[in-house]
Amino acid sequence: MQYFKLQIKRILKSKFTWISLILILSICAYFLRINYIVNNVDSHDLSQAKSNLIIQQRNIKYFGKALKDSKLGTQEKKQMTGDLKEAKSTSKELQTLIGVLKNNDWKTAYPIMIRQEKRNLASAKKDNLDNALLAMSKRDLRQLEILAKLQIPKENYASIKGGFFVLQMMETTIPPLVVLAVIFILVKIYSAGFFERMRLGNLLPQKKLALTEFYTGIIIGFGYFLLVFFLIFLLPSLFFGTGNFNYPITAMNPQAKEYIFIPMFRLFLPTLFLELLSLAFIAAAVLLIIQLFKRRLVALLLSVFILVGGMVLPQFVIGVRSFAQYLPMSYFFALQPVEGMFGISNAYTFADENQLVTYPQVNFRNGVIVLVIGTIVILFLNCLIAKSTQKGRKIK
Repeated sequence: MQYFKLQIKRILKSKFTWISLILILSICAYFLRINYIVNNVDSHDLSQAKSNLIIQQRNIKYFGKALKDSKLGTQEKKQMTGDLKEAKSTSKELQTLIGVLKNNDWKTAYPIMIRQEKRNLASAKKDNLDNALLAMSKRDLRQLEILAKLQIPKENYASIKGGFFVLQMMETTIPPLVVLAVIFILVKIYSAGFFERMRLGNLLPQKKLALTEFYTGIIIGFGYFLLVFFLIFLLPSLFFGTGNFNYPITAMNPQAKEYIFIPMFRLFLPTLFLELLSLAFIAAAVLLIIQLFKRRLVALLLSVFILVGGMVLPQFVIGVRSFAQYLPMSYFFALQPVEGMFGISNAYTFADENQLVTYPQVNFRNGVIVLVIGTIVILFLNCLIAKSTQKGRKIK
């Protein structure tokens, strides 16, 4: 307990702790500002409706002018008359949609949007579009049907509300920044000389000391993450609200390669749990690297290279994803396995696959298994090294 209290005081007094926290919050605030700017212009649905209306109005002019051409045959004139009638009908529907969207009348807007999306899906099937585009069209239709049933207003894709924003940041931004900051903090406390006198005098069993350092690392790492998580959730919530926790968040059934929707509140606990296991693995891994290499700078560079590199690599390199389920670092982006969106939703991918490729093996269940086994193995190695170190000092 004395060791834990001392390390907490060291962390709270450290300038790096507060600088890193402010830096992470500043980066997230930058994205919040972008979302705020996007929210101050027309929503995606309203902009799309306006663009479609312009297209239909041009079609009306084109078909009306073309029908005046005396050279048209009977069949061509009949086809063009039908197209003109359809363009006028669609134009009238779009004008109605634009009006109700401006008034936030979602009860009236949803039936119109659902009809349009059904036409889009039918057109996509008729044109034999690839599976990825078909899945997206089905996704959009399904989301509208769920929102209409729940009578929940559709949220802008760049939301400023607390619940939506923290999930957006958990997708790509918070995990690597927090992992990097926690590595710096753990390297500092693990390499500190507070227990060096006890080590030299063998006043405390090394196995017990290794476990104490491990537990301290977990508490500090997860505590730091929770602080970041709740601040990024609370600050937007104070100004813009939390958002509806029953809102259907887009997820993926990777086995069926179909988009599904999960209520927002069901994402938080499994995501936080997987992040806790990730930080436990990080605490054990950094401690092992410190014990092996002892020098702070070397341990820091190796920790960043192995943990952050291993975390980001599957996001960049498609080839790595074939065995990503065996890498504990693949689960540091905790929200992706929970949503089933690993390899689909992240913003880091250099090369997009032409077809919808999913990775069902990278899931919450496998994440728990891999992280727990990885942590136990590394912790066992920590205890072995600590015990051998103590025996060596006793012989001397």
